[in-house]
Amino acid sequence: MIFDKDTQPVNLKSLITGVTIRGAMPEDVVAISKLWLEFMEYNARFNRSFKVKSKIGGRFARELEQRLTDSNYHLAVAEVNGQIVGYCLSYVSSKPYFFKLGRFGFIGDLFVLGKYRRNGIGTLLVEDAHTFFKRKKIKQIELLVADKNVNTIRFWNKLGYKVLLQWMYKK
Repeated sequence: MIFDKDTQPVNLKSLITGVTIRGAMPEDVVAISKLWLEFMEYNARFNRSFKVKSKIGGRFARELEQRLTDSNYHLAVAEVNGQIVGYCLSYVSSKPYFFKLGRFGFIGDLFVLGKYRRNGIGTLLVEDAHTFFKRKKIKQIELLVADKNVNTIRFWNKLGYKVLLQWMYKK
């Protein structure tokens, strides 16, 4: 979950009862891809590596649609009054053969529209991902967060996530 200080959150008490978390359907992928573009634009404020190619939303939508039928992927949406306001993309992955851990869960994306942030929607989406991973008998869940995105780091810390490693780069 990401919070933009310039965005006014919606009142939690009036919103949380009207939120539906459900598995995504093929007709949702265009709306989700628009959210993804906003997600990448937001992350690009922390690091230009998140900038995406122009007109890439359609390609992302097609890739999402392909993953809907893959049992190792789980794509959930948060809906308020029939509008998709957030999504979470989770999947099962594997460590190289040398590691005892083997399979692990990965939360690839978690995004909630600005005016709906800090109202528990991100937490509901993560709980849904945790349920998916529990069904898959996954013992460890991993994710990546932009190191300058302190609000999101705090969010994940509150949910019990800890730093596993530092992902570094050089240009």
